[in-house]
Order: sequence, then C-alpha cells, then structure tokens
Amino acid sequence: MAETALNKILVPLDGSRLTEGMLAYASGFASAAGAGMVLFQAVPVNGNSETANAYLEGMASGPRAAGLSVATGTAEGDIAEEIVGAARRYGADLIVMTGHASEHGRKDLLGSTAHSVLKLCTVPVLVVPLGFTAYIPPAAIVIGHDGTVNSQAALPPAVRVAKSVVCEMALVRAVDPVAGLGGAAKYYGAVDDFAEDDLKSLRDELAETGCKVTTHVGKRPAEQELLAVADSKPGSIIAVSTRSLSAELNVLGSTTDRLVRSQTHAVLAVPES
Repeated sequence: MAETALNKILVPLDGSRLTEGMLAYASGFASAAGAGMVLFQAVPVNGNSETANAYLEGMASGPRAAGLSVATGTAEGDIAEEIVGAARRYGADLIVMTGHASEHGRKDLLGSTAHSVLKLCTVPVLVVPLGFTAYIPPAAIVIGHDGTVNSQAALPPAVRVAKSVVCEMALVRAVDPVAGLGGAAKYYGAVDDFAEDDLKSLRDELAETGCKVTTHVGKRPAEQELLAVADSKPGSIIAVSTRSLSAELNVLGSTTDRLVRSQTHAVLAVPES
C-alpha cells in the first residue's frame, strides 16, 4: 500500500475572493508536501483567455516568490468538466478547491461546481472550507473506514497525503448500537469487537508504511464520529470515498456530502478507482 509523494496539485481559481483566499492554504499544503502547483481557470467559450492568463500569472507571483514551482493554464468550456480535464492533462495527483461558489450564500450548501467535480473526477479532491486562508499542518489524516470496497478506496491516497505532509493517520469506524447478544451469538463476539479487530489489522498493515496509526470505534453516525476525532486533532484532514453506499457512479455519498457541508475541516474526497 506504499505510495510515492505528491508531485503536482491543481488549484482552480475563478477570480473570486473565495478561491483567492483558499490559495494561501493550497500553497502551504503544496510547500509541506514538496509538490508543484498548477493554477487553472476555466473561461466561457469565446471568453477572454488572455485576461484569464494574466490573472493567473499575477496570482502565481506570491507562491513563486515563496519558492514553489507554479504553472498556469486555462481552457474554454464547462467549468467542472474543464477542471476534471485539466487534472488529467497536467497529471495532477490532487485537486485543491473550495466547496462553495458564493461567500454570501448558505454556507451549508455545496457549490454546483464542487459537487460536479466530486462526482466526475478520477483523482482525489481536497475541499477547503470557507475561511481557511492559512495552512495549518494537520495533526492527522482522519480516515473513514467501514470495511466496504468504497471505504478501501480512500486508503492509498490518504497514506500518500499523510506521508507527504508527515502526520499520523487516524482510522475511524462507526458501528450501529445493537442489543445485547445472547445464546450462540455470545461465542462469536459483538459488532464492536469485529470492528476493533478489523481496524487493528488494518492499523498493523498501514504501520508498515512508516506512519503512526491510531484507531477509533464509535456508535454515532459516521460523520459525527469522523468530526469528533478530527476536532481533537488540530488541522486534521478527513479522508472519505466520494461514492454512495450503492457504489453507483456519479452519485456523491451522503456522508461525504455532509462532511464537506459541515465547513469545519478540509475533506479529502477520493473517487473509487
């Protein structure tokens, strides 16, 4: 499960204060990870690409002065589709973007561009909450794991990020409260026991990557358990799969959607490969 470090990060900008504010976080993250950045803007068909290029070059000056390798690029077309296409063209390992389209709109609603990118993208997307204008080194990558194929998809990219920014991994599993087991069921153990054993086995496997790994099993809904663990570890990034429990393509999972809308932690949303 070992992964190489992050190499290139795509940062979509649109000229708004929201995306410009997020650039400071993205730059700090890229610096910590030792990765280069591509600042990208999608413009309407027959739009002014020269103006967009000049804007991106201006935005790149600060990160470049700080020693980061920064390229810029534009494309004409649908914003979300062009962001997804740009990640592919530039060979980005990760997209870092804000989840909201307007600072004056409801903060608990996911912007349409971010929603579309999360559904369509084939590389992980780090969604940065409003107001995150400075990078705080994460104490942990908090990984939601429920034993399904979907949750397994989040593990390799989470390991990659943890190794790149040098932080621990916290494995979190939520189990539904159950009535006391009786009869033969007692012999086989409780749901909590199986969850603990599963996480411990995974912890031992991940420890071979050289990262510190902790585990947590709780009985609240998954997003509540993930947020509680992340709250206890400053700057934490929550890593989850983008897919719904049905594993249907282009359907964003409800837990991922609620975590992004919570506006409290950066969320690493990982598409199923």
